[in-house]
Amino acid sequence: MLYRTLAEAFEKLERTSSYLEKNSIIAELLKRTPEEEIEHVVLLLLGRPWPAYVSKETGVGLQQLKKAIAKASGYSTSDVDKLMREVGDLGEVAARLIGKKRQVTLFTEKLTVGKVFERIRQLPEITGEGSVDRKTDHISELLTSASPVEAKFVVRTVLGDLRIGVAEGRLRDAIATAFDLDPQEVEHAYMLTTDYSMVAKAAAMGGRRGLGKLSVCVGHPVNPMLAQRAEDIDEILERMGGKAAFEIKLDGIRIQVHKEGDRIQLFTRRMEDYSSMFPDLIEPLRKAVKPKRAIVDGELVAIDKRAGRPMPFQEVLRRRRKYGIKETAEQIPVQIQLFDVLLVEDRPMLAEPYVRRRKMLEKIVDVVEGKVGVVEQRVLDKKEDIQKFLDKAVRIGHEGLLAKDLKSSYRAGRREFLWLKLKPAVETLDLVVVGAHYGKGKRAGVFGSYVLAARDEETGRYQTVTRCGSGFTDDDLKDLTKMFKKIQIKRPHEDVDMEIEADAYFEPRVVFEIAYEEIQVSPEEKHTSGMGLRFPRYLRVREDRRPEEITTVREIEELFELQERRKGKRS
Repeated sequence: MLYRTLAEAFEKLERTSSYLEKNSIIAELLKRTPEEEIEHVVLLLLGRPWPAYVSKETGVGLQQLKKAIAKASGYSTSDVDKLMREVGDLGEVAARLIGKKRQVTLFTEKLTVGKVFERIRQLPEITGEGSVDRKTDHISELLTSASPVEAKFVVRTVLGDLRIGVAEGRLRDAIATAFDLDPQEVEHAYMLTTDYSMVAKAAAMGGRRGLGKLSVCVGHPVNPMLAQRAEDIDEILERMGGKAAFEIKLDGIRIQVHKEGDRIQLFTRRMEDYSSMFPDLIEPLRKAVKPKRAIVDGELVAIDKRAGRPMPFQEVLRRRRKYGIKETAEQIPVQIQLFDVLLVEDRPMLAEPYVRRRKMLEKIVDVVEGKVGVVEQRVLDKKEDIQKFLDKAVRIGHEGLLAKDLKSSYRAGRREFLWLKLKPAVETLDLVVVGAHYGKGKRAGVFGSYVLAARDEETGRYQTVTRCGSGFTDDDLKDLTKMFKKIQIKRPHEDVDMEIEADAYFEPRVVFEIAYEEIQVSPEEKHTSGMGLRFPRYLRVREDRRPEEITTVREIEELFELQERRKGKRS
């Protein structure tokens, strides 16, 4: 398949903001793609030649790309710099200079999807002495054979900034349309594999039957099952038939452990590979998880060396780094507490009821003191016993309890009432930041308040809920301003429904946890969700949350209904 076909589809996608039109363009592209190339096409649509859970980057910066463009076009790097200052997009710079290049190269061949995919995929493997120049030459060779539109998207792909508005969520409907499938079946296959390229190939080659053959496998993180909120103990007992399993709810990083022989991988909720960041857990997990092949689910928490108590979530985040890992590991020891099992050897466990999965977990895991454990759990049916267990969990420094239906299967990627959170703390929401206003007075020069949005589950769009300007320290405001400047855009993102005018708009990437006093319907400041928050207060950045996992508009509506019922009880 010619790369030009793909590049022209990218161009169309960049020019439209219509969800339906984007869906149609992608679906038609997938129909035209040969089965053997569909994985390449889907990954390139997402802007990188690896699935999201593979922690690789091309390792090529702007200066190297500028040299590659200059070499392929015959212009000088100063010409490239000058045009870059004018247009602000290196992909567009490449397209313009390749379109009027000063030298004609003999024996160039037309680019194929396969060649572009493999060339970009090879970039991280070019290492050692002279690797910078070799990477530059590697890219230059591609650009020499490229047309202007091809050059534009080769450069953007190498940079990891495709700018065509295609996130993973859009692919579900496009794959379903292209191969006449139910979107829910496509989504389920993705939840098991976290790889739309694999899902698209299975759909292209086998339709519904092909999707049905996909299952959990080591090395492919499964989208984790999530919990709903519970009003109180009475609600939990009512929903779960009078009895449930209660586990201590930890405040850390959700981690999925994959074991294949001696190899251990640690994946987060965001499908990021954190194995290299926590080397002190690798050997303990090898010892603790007894099967040769297994996938287990758990929570990674930081431990106070003196008190032996769990530390706040922010302390765990300090361990997320590329450098100084050994020193930080000594300062902030961590442990992982496991609470579920998804695979044992070749046996998927997702369809098994919770009680069987728990027994299996206890059977296959040996506790490694101070490093690997199994979350404390009790099966309870009396309100006073549940309250005592909740009090204990909070007393020893944890968030609360997680109640689980004894018969529940592991519902990958779902947030359902089969798992319920029970916390005594203030109610909070996870909302994505979509805009900001500059501060005044002491806050001049930094963003002083942020516009936050929830997710509409039906459309996948983000709808505004509140503006938040309290809870920030001076350091927070400086650090957040620096962070958001990097993802600032000129107008509201195409996936955001927003009527409030802001001083700045952002790509919907960063999630805030927000506390609030009360939910309001149709607040004075008009929000597209129709809901608002009274006295919102910033708590922290939820770096373990993807925008797709934030609080939904429907959840906020349910919380409002719950709030009003509580008011009725009090009065």
